[in-house]
Formats: sequence, C-alpha cells, structure tokens
Amino acid sequence: MDYTNRTSPLYIQIYNDLKTLIEQNHYEYDSFLPPERTLSSHYKVERLTLRKALAKLADERYIEKLPGAGNRIIYKAPQVLFPSPSSSAIIYVLPDMDNERVAQPYHMEICNYLEKYCKNDNLDLIFTKVSSNQSAPSFLLNNTLSTRGIIWVGNINPEFLEIARKSDIPSIVVSNNYPHFPRINIDDINCGYEATSHLIKGGCKRIVHISGFPNYISTHNRTEGYRRALLVNGLSVDPKLIVPGDWNFSSGYSSILALIEEKIPFDGIMASNDMMALGAMKAVIHSGLKVPEDIKIIGIDNIEQSKISIPALSTICVEQKSIAKLAFLFLKQITLGHSVPDEILIPGKLILRETS
Repeated sequence: MDYTNRTSPLYIQIYNDLKTLIEQNHYEYDSFLPPERTLSSHYKVERLTLRKALAKLADERYIEKLPGAGNRIIYKAPQVLFPSPSSSAIIYVLPDMDNERVAQPYHMEICNYLEKYCKNDNLDLIFTKVSSNQSAPSFLLNNTLSTRGIIWVGNINPEFLEIARKSDIPSIVVSNNYPHFPRINIDDINCGYEATSHLIKGGCKRIVHISGFPNYISTHNRTEGYRRALLVNGLSVDPKLIVPGDWNFSSGYSSILALIEEKIPFDGIMASNDMMALGAMKAVIHSGLKVPEDIKIIGIDNIEQSKISIPALSTICVEQKSIAKLAFLFLKQITLGHSVPDEILIPGKLILRETS
C-alpha cells in the first residue's frame, strides 16, 4: 500500500491499517506483531513514526509492549458464529484416486486445523472423497448432512461444482480455477522455481523433477516453475529428467529407482510434494548413494514427516494453517452475505534442512 498520498499523518495511517488487521484477526490474540524493523520497511517510514502508531495502539489496548519480546496482541476480536443454527457441517472434499489408499498427510494437517475452527463455532467437519466417474454425491442432492458449506479441493468434477452453484450451497475451491467460487490457490509456479533455484545455487546441474498427478493445476504450475528456474540459470530442460508421480511415497521411490537403474546421471531432485521427495530419498539411499553429498533433494509442502525424516527434508513450506483459516473465514463471510476476494494466492517459504 502507498502511505505517502493521504491527508492524515503517516503514523495515523499506519495505526488505522494495523488496527484493521488486528480487528479482522489477521494478527490473532496473544500473537505478536512483526518486528519494528519489518514494519518500518513495510510502511517505508522511520522507526520514530512507527512507534507513534504503536503507542496509540497500546493506549487503546490493542497491543501490549513487552520489553525484549515485542508487541503482543491483547485485543480479542468478537466471535461471530455462522448464522444458521439448522446447519451443522462443513465438508472437505478431495478427488478420489484409485492409487491413493489414504489421504495425503498435507490434507490431513489442513483438516486438523479446520476441525479446531469448526469446533469453535459448534460445527462438525466432514472429510470425504468423490470420484469423477460417480454420480453426484448425496450431500449435493439431499442435504441430509445439514451442510453449512463445502471446501472443494483439487481436480474435482466440474459438474459437481455446477450443482453446488445452482443449488446455492456456499462453496470455495482450493487448488482449482473454477471461476464461480472464491479460490484459494498456492503460488505453485514460484514454489517450483524457488525449490529448483535452491538446488542450482547448491551446485546441482542435472536436476530430476518428479511431477504430481496429471491434470492438476499444481502439477502443471510446479513443473513450469522448475522449467523456468533451469532456463533462467542457463541450464537445458532434459525431458528424461522429468518423471511422473502421483503425490504418493511409492511413486517417488519407483521413479528415482528407475533412473538409477537406467544409469541416467543426476545430482538433484525437486519433487512436487514432500511424500514423493521422501520416497525419492529412500531410493537414493537404497542404491548406496548419499544425501546430500551425492544427491540433493527438496520437496514442497512442509508436512510433519519432512521434519523428522533422517536426514530431515528441505522443502518449500505452504502453511496448512493459513489455508485452513482462510477457507473457514471465506465460508463464514459468504454465509453472512459478505463479499470475499475472488482469489487468494498463498506464497511458499524455503525451509532449509539436511537434504540440500
């Protein structure tokens, strides 16, 4: 935002902006504002100007300055419940894939956060999968589940989305570009770019990319980020180093094992998610190679397993909590009749661990 062309003093503008963010629960109760240097850089002001805004927030009991710790949020946003007491469930819907016996850990972690938000509003969270080949699911045709809203994730049959739209069922989509519902998407191109660039900076010249499930926008965009990183750094895109995956551990393992057995040389692996990266790491170690000395590896997601693997997996973090929180708030605002953005793009953050 530009804070230089407004009539009120700069510190009042900053105060109003931070106050709004706090009231909208962007900064949650008992959390901390970013450091002063970060806020000064963001607002493009001197520390003295920023501190006047912070002092006003403290005077009005929005924040509390804790010496040596920072500015803690002490404002509690009033709780606004979903308005209809007759509805009791939010449904989290994933596409059902034949090769996937259990849901991906990444989605389970999102659902763990979602369940907490639902409980605070006396709602149930229902997790389900739908196949593109099946008839319309029952929760679309008869509201036996007292559906409050639906979070559609990934490559969902567009016919189901159309039924939800025509039935006026509050819905949002995640990792999907359906134009008639609000969208929460991940900055997948940049995630793929940053992951690949990190390996290149580490000295890798021949980097394998394990792609995701076909026809997913995340698959296409993360591969596109990989290609761009190679080209920007003067490296060629070798089709032999782009191998198919399906988000699961086994596909990461088998695709890398096949390359090793075919004696195709490579020195880095960028997998489209952490589970495939972990599978790839097992294949590398099983073949007698060392990680990261012989092969550097990075994934995308930052699931719990990536933190405790041996060695611990470098990754691009796409915060599960952020997706869960936005999805829940979007549905709440829609149900209340309020407008929400057409699309939110969630950024990724490089997490350096032992595999790179």
